[in-house]
Amino acid sequence: MGHDAELFKKAEVALKKNNHEYAIELILQGLLINPKAAEWRVRLHQIESRAIEDKGGNPAGGFGVKFKVLPHESKAKKLHLQKKYDEEIIELERSLKFQPQNTGTLESLARALALAEHFDSAIAVHEEIIKIDSGKVESYRSLGKMYAEEKDDPEKAIEYWEKVKQYKPDDKEAGKAVRDLSAATMVKKAEERKKGGDGSYRDMLKSEEEAAELEAKAQIIRNDDDRKRAIKRKITELKEDPKNGRLLREIGQLYQDLKLWDKAEVAYRKALQINANDLAAQERLGTLAENRLDQELESLIEKANGSDDPAVQAKLEAKQKEVQVFKLKEYKRRVEAHPTDYTLKLQYGNHLRIAGEYDEAIGLYQQAVKDPKNKVSARVGIGDCFLNKELFDMAKDQFTQAIGDIADKESGVWKETKYSLGDACEKNNEIDEALSHFQEIMSVDISYKDVSQRVTNLRKAKS
Repeated sequence: MGHDAELFKKAEVALKKNNHEYAIELILQGLLINPKAAEWRVRLHQIESRAIEDKGGNPAGGFGVKFKVLPHESKAKKLHLQKKYDEEIIELERSLKFQPQNTGTLESLARALALAEHFDSAIAVHEEIIKIDSGKVESYRSLGKMYAEEKDDPEKAIEYWEKVKQYKPDDKEAGKAVRDLSAATMVKKAEERKKGGDGSYRDMLKSEEEAAELEAKAQIIRNDDDRKRAIKRKITELKEDPKNGRLLREIGQLYQDLKLWDKAEVAYRKALQINANDLAAQERLGTLAENRLDQELESLIEKANGSDDPAVQAKLEAKQKEVQVFKLKEYKRRVEAHPTDYTLKLQYGNHLRIAGEYDEAIGLYQQAVKDPKNKVSARVGIGDCFLNKELFDMAKDQFTQAIGDIADKESGVWKETKYSLGDACEKNNEIDEALSHFQEIMSVDISYKDVSQRVTNLRKAKS
């Protein structure tokens, strides 16, 4: 057993004893010896995140750790310029000990790992990044390149390049990569078939058909007719490669876009039969069920709005309850599957708040607020929960903090949060403060909700 393996084994023992700090040091030492240990690198960041969260900290970092990480990050930059990538990796890991979910530092780490030719580790870190923030386009780009060039896995590479196109539809590099990789995949299949065939005219004709098919695949899907044609092409591909989970997920998504729910579900379930751990298929099944229920609910709301029939109202109430129960269960599953995804925690908190589970919702919001992009929404959610619990002072504090983080003082979010703050003040019998907040809204949008009437009522209450 190598020395790195011994250190990792000792780390396992330390973890069983809940000695996280010692385990972290052991893993860091092991990675120093074996920087290619991708699984242990990812695990290290997970353990560091858990240790910080247990102490009430933010794994993404922040002002509190700025001075702790500054020496390591400064040294890492110097080492990068000197092309001492393995040493740079060590300094970046020392920085990540204080902020293991800081995507900027993780991006620097992934880049250094790739330059040091530790490609499995670089891939693992980029996959960490997109779990933390699914909008990190450059990580998808890097993954597409490495799966194609280093792992010789064009199918996986295409999957990541498609994500780049999803966020940047006009990205020329992504479009070219998908076309080239698709062509390479088809050529490879044609060569394999040729080895088993006679190189006859029929084989040549098949290659020409595949070229035409490739051209069709490169077309952008704009409408339902395009989706139907794409489904036919992908079903044909699937016949040649029936164990291709990516193709099944793509077919399922196209059926879902067409609102052919049953066919979409069949495709996703087939993907799960191939790989029971296909998280993408699991997520899409959950989203599919959510979309179906939302559409059924919208349809019932439309009927109820134009009907006095008690039976219609009863159906609507039953469907609302069904949707609520489903979403609570589904978002709980998603949060458990992605424990470091703060946006999911925010969404689950929203559903708990709607269901009246205020204390549990506050707990989720308090975790979600650690992500800067969720800060305003999470604080507003906490404020709403405190407002419903009639803890008006605590609600005011959350709304005030949220307003301080809103850059656009005339945006819908600012008006909504300011309105909630005014509401909390009024319910706390702070008439002057409530009036001030509602008047601020009136100064930018007199038609917002019932703000004009509330100002009139508060002025009367003062007189």
